Amino acid sequence: MEERKHAKLSKGLLDMKFMKKTKERVEKEEDDAEGQAMYSSEITEEMKQSGNINFSQVSIVGCKDLIEGRLSFKGMNPEIEKLMNDEYAKKLDEAEKRKEKDVTDTEMAKGYSTLVDTMDKKFQNKKQRNTNKKKFLKPADY
Repeated sequence: MEERKHAKLSKGLLDMKFMKKTKERVEKEEDDAEGQAMYSSEITEEMKQSGNINFSQVSIVGCKDLIEGRLSFKGMNPEIEKLMNDEYAKKLDEAEKRKEKDVTDTEMAKGYSTLVDTMDKKFQNKKQRNTNKKKFLKPADY
C-alpha cells in the first residue's frame, strides 16, 4: 500500500479546543518544511548527518587578548623572563609585518596638499575667488 499524505486540516477545525495538540504539530511541520526550503541550498548532507556541533571555550584569554602563563620581573626568574622577551620579540616582528605601507610618504603628502587646496577654495569668499582668476593680456606691439 502506498503511504497517503495527510489531508490539510482547515483553520476552523484546528482552532477547536480538542485540536490544540494537532494544531501545534501541524504548525511545527509547516515551519520545518519552510526552513528546509529556505536553507536547502546552504545545508549539505554532511551537516545534516553530523547533527549539532558545539564548541565551547572555558577561558576568556583568547577573547580579551590577555597574557597567558607565568610572568617574572627584575630577574626573579631568568628563564621565564627569557621566554617573555622571546614572545615579545615575536609580537613586535608580527606588528612590523602588518605595518607595511600601501601608500608612500610622498604620495600621502601630495594627496594631503591637494586636499588642503580644495578645502581652502571651499572656504574662500567671493572677493578672494575673483582675485585668483587670470586676466587677459594684450599682445605686445612689434
